[in-house]
Amino acid sequence: MTKQNERQPTHDRWNNKIIFSEAQIQRRVHELGQEITNYYKDSPRNLVIIGMLKGSLYFIADLTRAIDLPLTYDFTSIATTSMLNRPGIIRISRQIGIEVNGKDVLIVEEVIRTGLTTNLMVEYIETLNPATLKICTLLYNPDQILIPLPVEFVGFNIDYNRVVGYGIDLNEQGRTFKDIVKLDANTVFPK
Repeated sequence: MTKQNERQPTHDRWNNKIIFSEAQIQRRVHELGQEITNYYKDSPRNLVIIGMLKGSLYFIADLTRAIDLPLTYDFTSIATTSMLNRPGIIRISRQIGIEVNGKDVLIVEEVIRTGLTTNLMVEYIETLNPATLKICTLLYNPDQILIPLPVEFVGFNIDYNRVVGYGIDLNEQGRTFKDIVKLDANTVFPK
């Protein structure tokens, strides 16, 4: 039996397709850690990593261990409120609790699709006066980007929306899968 917080094996009973296996993800996260280390190794400033809850949890845990630099990290969260089938208003629901003024800040996202949510985070962090601000995302959909972002590190490019696994969920389901899975348009998770 799988414990509640343990990563689950990916199940194929929902007619899903594994697009990135656990081994591929771990290999790419290690490579990203090396890229980030090389990028910031000569900086005289401290590196601060800001993760977006809940989706980036696994990614940030693995990524920070793959970066060979002193760093601090914190998490923030964005919430969407919607009313009567209208588009939601996004807002920051959890602010960071560490100092970023004058530091190198790296926002870590699990997936960037349109960039709108990530842009809100960039605008928020910019008000805190970091010396530099870059983004690392595990999954990036360049075809859907609506707004330019300072994305410096990309794990994998994707060309579709519905994926789950490795922290990414659909209605809180699939988040603990070890692999990243492309969902069919009609995929429904049991409750």
